[in-house]
Amino acid sequence: MSTAAGTPRSGRVNVPNRRAPLPKLGRKAPNGESLSHLLNRLSQLRADSRRPRPEAYIAILQAAGDFSLSRTVQGDESDNLGWHVAQAAWEDAKAGQVDLGEEGMEALLRLSGVETAWNRVKNSYTPDEGLLLSMLNAAGRWGRPDFASTILEALPVSPQEQHLAPLLEAFCNAGEVPNAFHVLVSIREAGITPTMASVQPIVAVLSSVDLIDQAFYALEDMQNEGQPIDISALNALIDASSRLGDLQRARATQMAAADLGLIPNIDTFNLVLACCISARHRPLGDTILNEINGLSLPLNATTYQHMISLCLTQSKYEDAFYYLEKAKSDGFKPSYSTYDALVRKCVTAKDSRWRLVLDEMKILGYRPTNELHEFINNDGRSQPRGGKAHSSQKDEPRRAARVTRPASQVSYASRDRSGKATTPGPAA
Repeated sequence: MSTAAGTPRSGRVNVPNRRAPLPKLGRKAPNGESLSHLLNRLSQLRADSRRPRPEAYIAILQAAGDFSLSRTVQGDESDNLGWHVAQAAWEDAKAGQVDLGEEGMEALLRLSGVETAWNRVKNSYTPDEGLLLSMLNAAGRWGRPDFASTILEALPVSPQEQHLAPLLEAFCNAGEVPNAFHVLVSIREAGITPTMASVQPIVAVLSSVDLIDQAFYALEDMQNEGQPIDISALNALIDASSRLGDLQRARATQMAAADLGLIPNIDTFNLVLACCISARHRPLGDTILNEINGLSLPLNATTYQHMISLCLTQSKYEDAFYYLEKAKSDGFKPSYSTYDALVRKCVTAKDSRWRLVLDEMKILGYRPTNELHEFINNDGRSQPRGGKAHSSQKDEPRRAARVTRPASQVSYASRDRSGKATTPGPAA
């Protein structure tokens, strides 16, 4: 199957196994026999016109696979005892018309010679989608986009994201990030929307600012050459920058969307908001939110969660309650972590509204952890070693649990010094 990713530039990539090599005959099969003895036993049984049960064949294949995976380089067939034992067992079962089923086939393909195994049986065996997906994932881990493309040709169904994602991972692990960008376009053209989960292989390899910049230059080259670019590619660079805590680079990358002919989506802005939280940069967060509204993009649950978390990084955090109420009014159920953070902030700030927050999270079905209760009982301080909280403090979570007002009726409005209620709202 041809893909928009093009032909791999680096060809075959062998990835050394990081496990310590085992002695050639040191690996034991489940019944205690070494692999060489298993091979001899198969020969003796064949000479006596006898054959093991299917589960015995599968056990032999699994033992051979364990041995081979522990001592070989992927694709290296030289002196591969594991492969020879597995091949003998498979051919013996086939000759005796012993059906090993999918479990047997999967055991055979667990070998580091999975590609060799596939090439030898693909013309006489029809694998199902699950087995093909297992091989695709292996090709992705090994950095073998060429092998992944071969497997995709045998798919009995139209490729979906879970089939194309390993191809993207394979390009990344082969050091071919620009080709991974092309895969994202292919995914989009297949009628599938790439998600942030889709681009994680790209994010994983962009582990330094130099690599991020190189990836950005690759996007610029694609744009200059008139090649299509998917917004998820740019989002991957923003995510990588955010993981490095580089707010300036994350923001600059987001702002470069127009230069690349891209229209930002909500993920683009959410990723920068996540970086604002780490930097405690509330003003930029407000700017990002204004830009989202300017593009008429609907806020999602992640946007609200990030804005609440960003507000909680400040000494004045009243707007966190505003965004909590706004999220609920827009139909989103705030996450447990959002409520947990609100409780901790209020307890630390001696804000009695922690009781209302705790009550609401219980109404919504969240069960506060023991760690959160301990945090409350110790007034936000670490519990002394061997010490116990006073009984009066312990009673506070229990008293809060008796409040039964629906979440929609809980009011978080603070009061000024005159006792007049004030309504929280976003900062200007």
